[in-house]
Amino acid sequence: MGRRRPLTAPARAGSLVRLLLDRFPEIVSDLWTDEDTVEVQVPRDRVVDTLRTLRDDGDFGFFLLADAAAVDYGPRNWFEVVYHLYSDRHPGWLRIRVRVDRQDPRTPTVTDLWEGAMFHEREMYDMMGIVFEGNRDLRRIYMSPDYKSFPQRKDFLLPDDAADSAAAGVNPLERPETWQLDRFQQSAAPAVAIPAAESQSVEAGKTMASETRPR
Repeated sequence: MGRRRPLTAPARAGSLVRLLLDRFPEIVSDLWTDEDTVEVQVPRDRVVDTLRTLRDDGDFGFFLLADAAAVDYGPRNWFEVVYHLYSDRHPGWLRIRVRVDRQDPRTPTVTDLWEGAMFHEREMYDMMGIVFEGNRDLRRIYMSPDYKSFPQRKDFLLPDDAADSAAAGVNPLERPETWQLDRFQQSAAPAVAIPAAESQSVEAGKTMASETRPR
């Protein structure tokens, strides 16, 4: 991305900038442009009303929530939830940033505006621990329900034995026969013995897969 510039929108984004300054004068100090994107920071308690106006007001017409993601600013002690919106009435993208306190990571859900935000909010909750108040199905989407941490936070620490896990010997870009799995065979052994007939079937499948793999 190019260098961010305050309130110096390219001509092609000028109409959107003027609209934002006119309709939301309280956020003019946080309005930026970056190449083909207009970016604005919105207070957490104003995000739903602001997004609703951007979606429903005919002058804006940002009907599409393209994606939503979270950013961890580490030592600054806050997260940001970032929404990317698209309108066929304005060139480029509109990026809405909402700051969330790291010690109390809560912000309102936008699933009432875009049903598709459900996946994004669950992902941010699962990976970053951000609570979207009002989300009717806020639960983990990748990690197990009893998992205690948030893997995409900058303060997330891997377990001490991570380097000794089976995955540590796997390079997905190399052929499976090069993976260093010997030292994990014992720990990876199934807790329940596999019947002999089933075991032979599995080995036969491995042999067939190896013979048919492109060289």
